[in-house]
Amino acid sequence: MDSVPATAKHPIRVVTARTGLSPDVLRAWERRYQVVEPSRSGGRQRLYSDADVERLKLLHRAIIAGRSIGTVAGLSPRELEKLVRSDDSATRVTAPALAEATTRAIASHLATAFDAIQALDAARLERILKTVSLHLSVPTMLDHFIAPLLWRIGDRWAGGDLSPAQEHLASIEVRRLLAWLVERAAVEPDAPVIVVTTTTGQLVELGAMLAAASAATEGWKVVYLGTSLPANDIITAARTLGARAVAISLVLEVAGPETAKELDRLARGLPRGTSLIGGGRAAAAHALQLRRLGAQVFRDLVPFRTWLRSAR
Repeated sequence: MDSVPATAKHPIRVVTARTGLSPDVLRAWERRYQVVEPSRSGGRQRLYSDADVERLKLLHRAIIAGRSIGTVAGLSPRELEKLVRSDDSATRVTAPALAEATTRAIASHLATAFDAIQALDAARLERILKTVSLHLSVPTMLDHFIAPLLWRIGDRWAGGDLSPAQEHLASIEVRRLLAWLVERAAVEPDAPVIVVTTTTGQLVELGAMLAAASAATEGWKVVYLGTSLPANDIITAARTLGARAVAISLVLEVAGPETAKELDRLARGLPRGTSLIGGGRAAAAHALQLRRLGAQVFRDLVPFRTWLRSAR
């Protein structure tokens, strides 16, 4: 029996708690990039050293700063620490100024966009969306403009303050912008594939389009399959494409056992190595089931993008 180094003392549950990385991401990093090489106990349990844990913490901080795992996995400990310090310093300097400079402008754009929707002025709404896309980074635009606009539209429509015509006009214009973001993204030929869709009965597509735009911006090859797709068809598509991930948007709280059955069928039928991701306004209603099935659940785009970087 091989002896276990004295420094290798942390099981994977401790490492995930200390680093914030999920077991799935940690195993994927080890398999694809050999970021650390854990030892094995007599019972074949992974054991990590203090140095392994510190390296994983630094890698996670680099991912949160916006870097992909593929670009930092090969760095030496000294190089990685220097890079993370530089990223942290830049964030502290620029974040307050960025927030101050953009918050008022975004609030103004949101107000004028909603005025255009209420007036059924498609041309004006299109101009506002173009202006925002030119002056904000894609993540900032998605997080602080598009997502809040969609939430406001959904709330006002549900409350009867927006007509179906106004809601449809807004959806068409926003969908056009999101589709353009997906099309213009610079994606490498060998980029990992993510399938984006909604399950049976989920007819609202803008949440899925938000996910698609986020994934494309992070360098993933997006295959968007529209709405209300049965689980078996999603599974077939993932197998055909060799997808690394499947993202489903859950916006409507569809009642009944069929939704739970579809999610169960999807999670259990996906190929090994294909991650299932659930998001959207109704994701919380299905979070326990999804997590029990091994899926990732995200309530907003920021942790979703962080996961996308870590899984590349």
